[in-house]
This record gives sequence, C-alpha cells and structure tokens, in this order.
Amino acid sequence: GGAASATPLAPPSLPLRAASTTALHGGGRSHAAPSPRAALQAPPAGACYQLQVIERVDARFEGREMRQFATAGEVRVLPLSGRPQPPGGVSFSLALGSADKVTAVRENGTLLQSAGGGSYKVKLPPSLGAPASLLKYSAVQSWRPIPLKVVPEWRSGADGTARLQLLVAPHPGLKGGLQNVSLVVSAAGATGLASSEPAAEWLGSTQQLRWREAALRPRPPSQPYRFVAVFSGVLSAPPTVQVSFSCDGDNPTGLRATPGADATPSVAAAVQRRFVAGQYSVACDGPAA
Repeated sequence: GGAASATPLAPPSLPLRAASTTALHGGGRSHAAPSPRAALQAPPAGACYQLQVIERVDARFEGREMRQFATAGEVRVLPLSGRPQPPGGVSFSLALGSADKVTAVRENGTLLQSAGGGSYKVKLPPSLGAPASLLKYSAVQSWRPIPLKVVPEWRSGADGTARLQLLVAPHPGLKGGLQNVSLVVSAAGATGLASSEPAAEWLGSTQQLRWREAALRPRPPSQPYRFVAVFSGVLSAPPTVQVSFSCDGDNPTGLRATPGADATPSVAAAVQRRFVAGQYSVACDGPAA
C-alpha cells in the first residue's frame, strides 16, 4: 500500500463519528449476535464454474490518523467441486461494470482477452482444477472508505494498571455488517488481564488480548461499539491492534463482473462478491493525560 498523508480518523471528542455518509462503494457478553448471512445462491444444475470478485483492504492507522490505505482485488473463476467440466473447455463473454474506482488492471492473458469497453472473452482449459485469476486490479488512491474504524485511547494508572478503550464502527454503507471480526491487542509489558468488556481471551505467552465477534453491524454514529480492557503491569510501549474481518456480498470498489448469456449453463449467473482485511493495524498514541 502507498503511504497516505495524515487523514483524520475521528474528531478528538466523543462520540465517534462515522467515517463517511457515502455508501461503501459510492452508492461473556457479545456485542452482536451473529447476523444471518444472505445465503450464497446455490449454483444451478449444469453449472461447473462460478465467478468471484474478491478484494483485500490493507490499512495502517496511528491513533486517529490514517497513514496507509490500499485496496486490491481480483476477478477469478472457481471450479465447482463435484461438477463435471466440458471436455473441450469453455469459452464465454464477461462484462465489467461500475469500474470507476478501479485502476491498474492486470489481465491474465492466458485465460482472458479484452474486447474493449469493459468486455472480455474468457477461454477456460479442460479440467480446471483450482481457482484461476482472470484479472487483478487496485482501487484508485483517492477512494478510501474505511470498512471498520477503530479509535483507540489508553492511559496508565497510578495503581500499576493500564486501561485501553477501543471505539469501533463498521462503515454505515455495509448494511449487512462485517463478519468474523477479530481485534488482537499487543500489550508489551503487561503481566495479565485484570478485566475486559466484552470478555476477551488473554494470551499470556505473547502478552496479547483477543476479542472475537461473529458479526458487527452498523450502528448510529453516536453509538459505536466499545471494547475496554484493563491490564496489570506497566506497558513498555503503546498498545497496537491487529484487525481482521470478512464481508460476503459486497466489495469496496463496487466492481461488478457479469457473465454473458453465452456462459449458460456452464457458468453460474450469480457472482460471489467478498472482501477481507489484509494487513490492517491501529497503533495507539501516547497515553492520555
């Protein structure tokens, strides 16, 4: 990812504000019960391939400021398990739409030929045994919707403890929220976890705390999710947070891939869209006064 000039992540005063009112692509106790995911449509009988649009968001924040941000993706074809493929392979047309946030397109010339205007011709060999990339791309640098905003605040107490608070907000454009959310806090110097809310796992051998949430859905801007931990011992450095998540049914750039009518019946008409966190971290500033 390319370095970015410091961009305010949130105002200095609480409550936390949403990253943007724009849609993501231009258009013990747990914080949230797992949301029922939109079931991926089962490929129709006769389909032996499915197209996927997969994106990855890499980001680095320091306190409330964005330092790096980059989104990359690929369109790939997935051979469906247990579905026989035509012995002569398959050729079909493919159209890309809503590509205004996409740049640096790199085509796999072995499987894909451009027909101009966002149209392509795909030629798959017989017996495709593994997912194959058709093309890769990056998001334009100016497009930086933050899927999960994490604003940290920490302070050291006179009683030999350190308190960390994370205010966490999924992007309001993600109507279905994020799944498989993990926040791993590195607290060098901590001798233990005195308390956490919601309940977290303490990994003593690595001086790390881990929160896991099956799903986090967007909330009103004034009501971010709140994660609080109190560590025993004096921290030798400000805490850092490694963030991971996934999201099915959406992708930050909004890129759409549509198989042509000539793809039927071999290629499923429904295209899987998904994005995940890559290297996504938040470093705390110095302790609050």
